[in-house]
Amino acid sequence: METKFNCRPDNFVYNNMLYVLCKKDTSGELIDVALSIFRGIESPDTYSYSNVLVGLCKFGRFETAIEFFQEMGRARLVPTRSAVNFLMRELCLLSAKEGAVNEVRVHSSRKPYTILVPNVGPKSGAIRPAVGVFWAVCDLGLLPSTFVIIQLITELCRLGKMTEAFEILKVVEERKLNCVAEGYSIVMRALCEYRLVEEASHLFGRMLSLELKPKLVVYNSIICMLCKVGRLDDAQRVFQIMSKKRCLPDSVTYTALVHAYGEARNWEVAYDLLMEMLGLGWIPHFHAYTLVDKLLREHERIDLSNKLERKLESQILHKHCKAGQLEAAYEKLRSMFEKGFYPPMYVRDAFEHAFQKHGKLEIARELLQNMDKACEPSKTEIRSS
Repeated sequence: METKFNCRPDNFVYNNMLYVLCKKDTSGELIDVALSIFRGIESPDTYSYSNVLVGLCKFGRFETAIEFFQEMGRARLVPTRSAVNFLMRELCLLSAKEGAVNEVRVHSSRKPYTILVPNVGPKSGAIRPAVGVFWAVCDLGLLPSTFVIIQLITELCRLGKMTEAFEILKVVEERKLNCVAEGYSIVMRALCEYRLVEEASHLFGRMLSLELKPKLVVYNSIICMLCKVGRLDDAQRVFQIMSKKRCLPDSVTYTALVHAYGEARNWEVAYDLLMEMLGLGWIPHFHAYTLVDKLLREHERIDLSNKLERKLESQILHKHCKAGQLEAAYEKLRSMFEKGFYPPMYVRDAFEHAFQKHGKLEIARELLQNMDKACEPSKTEIRSS
């Protein structure tokens, strides 16, 4: 066009060329060609810069990409949203890799072997330019997609940069983005992980005042944190709020509370929570169960200890039946029979149904009949007395 027709391409042609060279190339061999073409444009526009920005990020040329972004700012050009998303996403991914490890093959020995080494080097500090890009485009009235914002908040929390995460969360709340609940959840979990009790309590109250519905993982995070720092009354209050908000607890919730009350030697509450947990179908952790059982025996509540053991054994048996583990179910019921424990009716029905489903109903009924026969003398004694 230039040599034959003395016609210089306009920005539309240049931008299409840059789009192909930067976004469609998979080898990375043409990025320098794209840079050369870009430098030949008399007045590059937003799309010219944005295409090259994506290409540089795509092939790991992050320092040059940041320089291009800053150059756009000086030219008062606003990048496209897709370019901002690509730049911030890649910087967050780069930051996440900094804390990872790589496998390295060692050949300088008779028998080569693989070791794990930290993935460090020139890639450190990638989160700083990512935050800088966010605030720069925010001042220009442009925000990345919610997915990229959540990615940025997550990475900041992972690195313990809670102040920066808070500031970005404020923007999310002010702009009323649809990721505000998820952003709060991520920051809440990080605060609990770092045991920043006051900050977590304040943010939890903020969530409730905004009528956000915390997910189970948020409730579990704050309850576990409060239990670990010994604030059981606060943990119990959060547990009650959880119930009012109709968020069903799981084994993590109960295990944290049971263990905390057990460590505080409050066997009454620990026992009630453990029985409630079993009643909902959750199998407690071995250490939580043994802790409560030990406390019951220390306080000479053998009756409650036996009741707890029967409940646990019945729950385990029911779990085996639901999973179709016939051999384990048979052995569990036989061991219960030897201890003098008899499962409730719903567990008996589940036992029969599991064996019937696999064509082994006679085996199940034989064991149940033996249990019923063993029960008859005790029933006779009760009637005679």
